[in-house]
Amino acid sequence: MSLQIDFGIEGGLAAFPGLAKPLRIDCANLAKDEAGRIEALVRRADFFGRREPAHAAPLPDARTYTIGVDDGSQCRTLRLDEPIADDAMRALVAELREHALRLRRAGAR
Repeated sequence: MSLQIDFGIEGGLAAFPGLAKPLRIDCANLAKDEAGRIEALVRRADFFGRREPAHAAPLPDARTYTIGVDDGSQCRTLRLDEPIADDAMRALVAELREHALRLRRAGAR
């Protein structure tokens, strides 16, 4: 399975519009161990099987994450509001945030 993930962040304390621009993470272009870690987190979070999270009134300075995952046979987009209660989904978001930060530092668009 080679995933393509679109990841975006909105809101948060001191939100910067340039940082909210969604990024594409193509696991086919990552090191094998890094791609494997992301793919395992997507499976652990049951991304394709999970129910759409309920959206409550947003908390002040909370972030909203938009995650779109395409595995070649199915495609799904979820919007998650902080705080993220599910441990597996929280771990996936943390990994994607770190990866997005590295891409932005490297000047990726």
